Amino acid sequence: MRRGVCDLLSGAESARPAYAADLIISRRTGISRAELIYNNDDIPAALCRGIFSAAAKRAKGVPLSYVLHEAEFYGYAFKVGRGVLIPRPETELLVEEVLKYFPAGRAARFADWCTGSGCIAAALLMENPSLSAVAVDKSRHALCWAGINARRLNLAGRLELIRNDEPCCAPVEEGSLDFITANPPYIPAAEISGLMSEVRDYEPHDALDGGCDGLFLYRKFFRAFPRFLKKDGMMFFECAGGSQAEALSEMGKESFDLVGRITDYNGVLRHMAWRRR
Repeated sequence: MRRGVCDLLSGAESARPAYAADLIISRRTGISRAELIYNNDDIPAALCRGIFSAAAKRAKGVPLSYVLHEAEFYGYAFKVGRGVLIPRPETELLVEEVLKYFPAGRAARFADWCTGSGCIAAALLMENPSLSAVAVDKSRHALCWAGINARRLNLAGRLELIRNDEPCCAPVEEGSLDFITANPPYIPAAEISGLMSEVRDYEPHDALDGGCDGLFLYRKFFRAFPRFLKKDGMMFFECAGGSQAEALSEMGKESFDLVGRITDYNGVLRHMAWRRR
């Protein structure tokens, strides 16, 4: 079984075929990856239903997280599927940065904008039980996934979901937030067609396309967010780095002080932390 699935994925030139084969078989059978490796093809036939159909989806280019309907983020399993962005490992660095300012035991209320699967908000709530949050997204599909994940992690009582596509009109009380996190779409529109096919053809473009320069939503954020934040409240954004980060530095000068720049695993400036004046 394992060899056959791996051969199918290798023949389709899927990335990391052995790894994908192990995960697909493990999730379908409930057998751990370690046990699969040591027992090789010794899998009861009754447990094999759906394995090759799942592998065929992966062979066609469907992202592995969509095939499995699950992605790991900050050590937690999140349900994902078509209509919601797959959590990225580099976004975990944003969670780490927030927790430096709001560690476990420090009570605070925050909003997570463009929440998608809810992974940032949920990870923060799990790591600091003293937090409560509002998760905001314009996509009904994304909020459905965020709701599923909130319930699975027993966070529904601490996480409010809001559908909103205009930050300045969001039903958030003035001066009620200690901080805001956001991983908005920031890829310039002209670059979408050049993305990897797994991303371009399957993940939602409204979670990727940031307008002509990738900064469409950030401009709205800098206008709207000061009203929602307490004095000295903070914002934590993910961005593309480079010239985009320089532009964000200029945008924030009117109301915020830039207090943190966080690089990703490749040394690219990926996250920025701001404090309201």
